Amino acid sequence: MELKRRFQNIYADEDYILKVRAWYLFLFNLASVFMNSVALAMFLYKNVQFLPASFLIFFFASMLSIVLLWRGFFHFALTATFASGIWTILGGLFLGNPNGNLLLAFPLVVIQFLLFTRIRITIYASIAFLLVMLAYFWVQDRNGTLVLSFAIDSVLIYVLFTITSLLTVQILNAYIEEKNELIKEIHHRVRNNLQVLCGLADLHRNKEENSKNVLFEFQNRILTMSEVHNFMYKADNYHRIEFSGVMDKIIENVRKKYEDSTAKIVNVSEKILLPIETAIPCAMILNELLNNCLMHAFKDSKDPKIEVKLFKSKNRYTLSVKDNGVGIPNSVDLKKAQTTGFTLIYILSQQIRGNLAFASDRGLTSTLEF
Repeated sequence: MELKRRFQNIYADEDYILKVRAWYLFLFNLASVFMNSVALAMFLYKNVQFLPASFLIFFFASMLSIVLLWRGFFHFALTATFASGIWTILGGLFLGNPNGNLLLAFPLVVIQFLLFTRIRITIYASIAFLLVMLAYFWVQDRNGTLVLSFAIDSVLIYVLFTITSLLTVQILNAYIEEKNELIKEIHHRVRNNLQVLCGLADLHRNKEENSKNVLFEFQNRILTMSEVHNFMYKADNYHRIEFSGVMDKIIENVRKKYEDSTAKIVNVSEKILLPIETAIPCAMILNELLNNCLMHAFKDSKDPKIEVKLFKSKNRYTLSVKDNGVGIPNSVDLKKAQTTGFTLIYILSQQIRGNLAFASDRGLTSTLEF
């Protein structure tokens, strides 16, 4: 819409929230001018000799606010709107027609404060309006015109409406704060992942294999990282993910990579939620251990099998990968292995402050405790 585009150009240098508030205040004042014009026209049509001052004040204040908003003076326009609204309510209550229903305007003003100011200011304004309402009923009681049930209903409805409105806005603000924190966390994760990718590239750089194999391994490791993020985006919880599902996906990808292998891979893990900062290193470690098993463990095995398990004991997690392959000789120390895969495993285990151990008994069992 051309009107909205031109209006937003006026506040092009302001922050997003102020732009939105200015536009909504502009629409509110347009609606106010229209409704007051209709009301004044009806008064004139009925030949009312004295036009209500409250309508005139609010009408001209809304016109002034529109002009100020169009000139870029949002805060002056907001002050004019609030001042005229409060003056209209107070004047109508204590000096105007006693048969009016200006008490209905109190919740409207509370909503305006919620829209255009901060929560704390709204709370102060709500308390002030409650005191005004009580003063109005006190005056009625002094004059003998108080209807007690109406007064009690009005106060209760106003208080409950105000509390509900404040809580609603607080919930919305909590959602906004959560999204802001999530955006910051995403930036942090992207930075960490880029650092991991740089580390992977550095590990692959000095390999003497042909470039095709190096790129294939590099791609496989990046795919493992992406699976964790894929599960995170599908989940309702952006901070923790159910890791056994990630493990199943990694197993599926490894099977595709070694499609000629007859090894059976079973996942007997518990359903455990892991923080995303821990899940990515664990996923990559699992991927490396599975690759190692399928590449070296089953040269002469008739019924090759790999068992993968993740469980929690007290405050520690344990990830184990066990195969029934040839195992390793006692003279071989995997902790001193110079391969890219095991180098990466040790780097990642240190990243999550984990303890890595290997045991060779009817196959190889790799255990990571963190």
